[in-house]
Amino acid sequence: MTQPKHTHPLGYVDHTAKQLKDYWFLIILVVWQWASLSPLLRTGAVLVVLVWLLIWPLLQWFSVTYLITPTAIVVHSGIFVRHHRHIPYARLQTVQRKQWFYLRPFHLETLQIETASHQDGEPEVKLRAVPTTVADTIEDYRQAAQLGPQPAPTTAAAEPVPATPSETVAVPDGPVEHSYVIDHHALSLFALTSTGVIPLLVALLWLYGKLPHKLTDSLIDDAAHFALPLIVGGVVLVLLVAWIIAYLWVLIRYYRFTLTSTSDHLQIAKGFFQRNTISAPLDRVQAVRCKQNILRQWLHIQTIQVLLASKAATGDNDHDLVILPAIDQQALYPTLHPFIDWVPASAPTLTDLKVTPWGRWLLCRNAVLFVALPVLLLCLFLRPWGLLSLLLLPIAILQGLFAGHNTGGTRLNDQLLVLQTGHFWTRETFFVPRDQIQSMKLTWSVWLPKHNLAHLAVNVRHGNHNQEIELRYIPADQAQALYAWYLASAR
Repeated sequence: MTQPKHTHPLGYVDHTAKQLKDYWFLIILVVWQWASLSPLLRTGAVLVVLVWLLIWPLLQWFSVTYLITPTAIVVHSGIFVRHHRHIPYARLQTVQRKQWFYLRPFHLETLQIETASHQDGEPEVKLRAVPTTVADTIEDYRQAAQLGPQPAPTTAAAEPVPATPSETVAVPDGPVEHSYVIDHHALSLFALTSTGVIPLLVALLWLYGKLPHKLTDSLIDDAAHFALPLIVGGVVLVLLVAWIIAYLWVLIRYYRFTLTSTSDHLQIAKGFFQRNTISAPLDRVQAVRCKQNILRQWLHIQTIQVLLASKAATGDNDHDLVILPAIDQQALYPTLHPFIDWVPASAPTLTDLKVTPWGRWLLCRNAVLFVALPVLLLCLFLRPWGLLSLLLLPIAILQGLFAGHNTGGTRLNDQLLVLQTGHFWTRETFFVPRDQIQSMKLTWSVWLPKHNLAHLAVNVRHGNHNQEIELRYIPADQAQALYAWYLASAR
């Protein structure tokens, strides 16, 4: 590719879809006020909506050109203000490939390219609807840049050749060393135990709050005439529908989840309507997190994520890259170790940094104090329904016990630290290489030394921000020994 090129015209569809997603409320506003507008204002409103939602995306698409050279990626964009980006391959951190179903017959995909200097939440470069061979060419050049002067890859000068399969599948960069494909049973367990139903219920409550007061009052009056079992049944039905929607959403997002690894990269591919392929260098992995909510603890399955020095996982669970969505605890470490060799091949014993009985009492006390004021206010001002908030007190105590029971850690060797926490009914186990620790902090209040307790916080890089792993009310002597190990390694 020697001349700057526009993306495929189907890229205009992607630009239009994004514009509709960001400014859909303009259509709602025009429809809502349509009856009160004069003919002139109606014509003007329609023209504004058409220009902003259809013509502007066309100008955006036309303004973008790209050039893949043996040394860098060059992208030109901007309508009124032109932007010129020159990205050497040595600066690439992650390349994310997204392929909507309507792009598959044309062997096109969207590329998101990130470097260390990208804006928070935004990739450095986003190329909509480019041939699938473009990402392969970029990877060839990137590997050649790492190895030194090499002959230019032949795919750079050739026009993209349509693939023969009906669905274009991204091929991992370099020879595949290990692979994992999720089975239907594990994917179903992952979907059934997802907490995605919670934001869905919050969204339904928000929509209910936006309904006219006359309508909601009428619904409440009508419901008062029905028997209690029917009302309870309606609530259960709403919860069931929300759970089914959340279940299907996870199945669609993680359809045919595949993890592969080469000598220096991890690659994840998933998705039904949009096939999302993320390639991340192994040397950008800052830590590995094994995550279990309380439902997955009962089922003995865990979700494995990696914390990256990039935002390649934006839109993923907690913006971390999921590499094993749901795997049995017994098979976790033998499965994970071949992909990330510094993670142990068997489950570690977290005998150190355990919370003492006095520390557990303090965790319970803190949890109760956190909810005490809201409970008091609800009981005073929202009687009698506010009395239901008293249930938060035993829940807070149980959360304190949960946190104390699941806190722990140990130093597996001179290069690897394992830390475990329990927050909001979720147990998280972090594997942190010593070289990836950005800082370590040891703190205690004036009352803790007499009980030999302290707080330990370990900070690692997480995208453009910081991930703090904090263990509270752990033995002070063990925390100080770990802090001394960190200081010795930092010199």
